[in-house]
Amino acid sequence: MAEKGIDYNMNTLNIRLYSYAATSDVDRMERLLMKMETDPLVTLDWHGYAAAADAFLKAGQLEKTAALLRKSEQLINSETRKIGYEHLMTSYAAIGSKHEVYRIWELYKNMVGFYNNGYRCMLSSLLKMDDIDGAEKIVEEWESGNKFFNIQIPNLLIKVYCRKGLLEKAKSYVKKLSEGGKECCPAWALLATTYHMNDRMGEAVETLKMAASSASRPGWKFDNSTLAACFEYLKQKGDVEEAHELLILFREREIRLIVVHPQVLELGETGNRMEGIDEVQD
Repeated sequence: MAEKGIDYNMNTLNIRLYSYAATSDVDRMERLLMKMETDPLVTLDWHGYAAAADAFLKAGQLEKTAALLRKSEQLINSETRKIGYEHLMTSYAAIGSKHEVYRIWELYKNMVGFYNNGYRCMLSSLLKMDDIDGAEKIVEEWESGNKFFNIQIPNLLIKVYCRKGLLEKAKSYVKKLSEGGKECCPAWALLATTYHMNDRMGEAVETLKMAASSASRPGWKFDNSTLAACFEYLKQKGDVEEAHELLILFREREIRLIVVHPQVLELGETGNRMEGIDEVQD
């Protein structure tokens, strides 16, 4: 800009910095960053360094990422601590620096306070590093102190349990939440799909019924392939009664089947028990 006779200010420099960061043009970004650091008229903030750190992270330059995260932390003040520390936890997790994640977490708790989003951020960071033991401790800490329950926090742990094949842990935790009166329809549905993917169809049917039973409002959507597999399983067993009970439960909870599967129709014809069920052809 200067060589074209165009004056620059903080806004134009920041726009260029963020533009280079967004496009992963780390060479230009680094040169601009050095220029801004040496210019007495320019004041960088924590977010500028954080954006540059993200760009280096995408480029796989982890040492430079860590160096810029340290600079970013030094510029965080009382007004930006919450969002700044949350960003740092996520960024340090991305480079696998568990020590730094825990260090920032202690600062967060001591200087920011108890926020659901902070716990969600810390939990997500630990799970990203496969620290399930640490994640479980964070959830226990959150459970003992939260004033406003947020299902997104336990759901993060449940999803990882399912992805890792820790289905007994997942089921036990969802059951605990359900018995405590929490909305667990999505978690039960995820379990049903995971059981289906692991060819544990008896448990898939069981947890699908739990999902439908816990739906607190109409309109829940379930994985269509899981529904089809569950009805196919019941058809193979010849268990028309259980299939009918499941369909009745869907009707009572105002959960609509988006597709009428052949498995459902065959069960209905066999048992003549489909009357009154509202399915919709896709």
